[in-house]
Amino acid sequence: MDTRKHVAVFLCGGSGTRMRGCVADKIFATLAGTPALAFSLREFEESGIFSHGVFVFRDEEQRNEIRALAEEFAPGLARNCVFCRGGNERKDSVFNGLSAAMNVPGKTPDTLAFIHDCARPLIRAEMLIRLAEVAGREGAAVLAHPCKNTVKRVPAGALSGIACETEDLDRSRLWETETPQVFPLEKIFSAYQKINDENIFVTDDVAAAAQIGVRVAIVENFSPNPKLTVPEDVIFCEALIAAQGNRNF
Repeated sequence: MDTRKHVAVFLCGGSGTRMRGCVADKIFATLAGTPALAFSLREFEESGIFSHGVFVFRDEEQRNEIRALAEEFAPGLARNCVFCRGGNERKDSVFNGLSAAMNVPGKTPDTLAFIHDCARPLIRAEMLIRLAEVAGREGAAVLAHPCKNTVKRVPAGALSGIACETEDLDRSRLWETETPQVFPLEKIFSAYQKINDENIFVTDDVAAAAQIGVRVAIVENFSPNPKLTVPEDVIFCEALIAAQGNRNF
């Protein structure tokens, strides 16, 4: 059975690549001496389930750096990779990536698209395999972890430092979604066509899939998979890498 049948859509470029002005491009931020993007590339390669990688990039300089890292850390994906430019918003970048993925050779109705934000460097190969299993059975899957904090909902327009009424949300029903988010390639492409045609605002791929009635299975991630957003996240990720023994680097 051919296990290398899925497509990874790597979101690498866009307006949110800077990190509070101190890192020009967070996917290249150094974690324990290694560029952040290399960690995701290594795990996708090790999973052994991908035939192609689609890299959504910002500009030619970033594209060249991505290609060099792919050749070093994911030579299998580098041999079958496609590059496409990102858009003004995340949904535009995903649509461009999925459009490119629709044209890769050998795709079938069983081909899954793994949409991954490369600012989340600590994805693990075993979780990629688990996502493929669940999505193959349930139709779609998203990596997530239970919400640990008490969450308050405030009125629209409420400002920090100004008293207002608050509403408690049931924490037992709240999950914080991560990436990858995984769907049949043809279905999620159709969802983003609708998003694009009707100019619908969504913040992630699960919301896009819901527009065409796709239900998604939550897959709990027991290994931290934080997003690089602020400088403190680099410190957190490096501590996690050290605890894991800096595997394979």
